[in-house]
Amino acid sequence: MHDGLSSLGDTLGLGVLPALDPMQTLYANLMGSVVVVWALLRIIEPLPTHGLFDGVARAQFALWQAYALGHGATRLLWLFLVVEVAFGVAQLWPWRWTRRTGFVSCPRLP
Repeated sequence: MHDGLSSLGDTLGLGVLPALDPMQTLYANLMGSVVVVWALLRIIEPLPTHGLFDGVARAQFALWQAYALGHGATRLLWLFLVVEVAFGVAQLWPWRWTRRTGFVSCPRLP
């Protein structure tokens, strides 16, 4: 995946990814594990609040990606930023409706 993305970035003139080191791989795998668990939760127990939390997390990811772009990260990251923002808007858009109508379906915590 790393080599493929680097080749794509190089072909498009967006830059290549830096060489991997063990710590980068560790953090990527840790974040990937959290994303997989969260995705399973969303599939098994789809609740409106999960969409809200997911949308907020996507906004945070997008902000960090924009920060990285502003500090010299490869322009290949723009592709991921656009996708992150699009999915974030898609997940947060229904909450705009619930705030206006006052209807919120949130589970109670034990």
